[in-house]
Amino acid sequence: MKYQNDDPQAVIAMELERTGYYGDFYEHDDSVTCPVCGAVDPEHFYMNDDEECVGCYECLHRVFELF
Repeated sequence: MKYQNDDPQAVIAMELERTGYYGDFYEHDDSVTCPVCGAVDPEHFYMNDDEECVGCYECLHRVFELF
C-alpha cells in the first residue's frame, strides 16, 4: 500500500513491517473461538460422536452426580 509522506498511517505501516507485526493481535485474527460460549483460543474443545463441537473447557464442567 502506498502512503504520502505526511500521512500518519505511513509511520504505523513502516513500524509494523519493521517489527514483523509483533503485538498486532487485532489486525491478523488467527484466533479460534468456541462456537458455544465464544471463548477466544480455548485450550481444547469437546466433540460428540457426530463430530460436532459441544463446547470447550471453559463452558463445560466435569460433574460426578447428575442433578
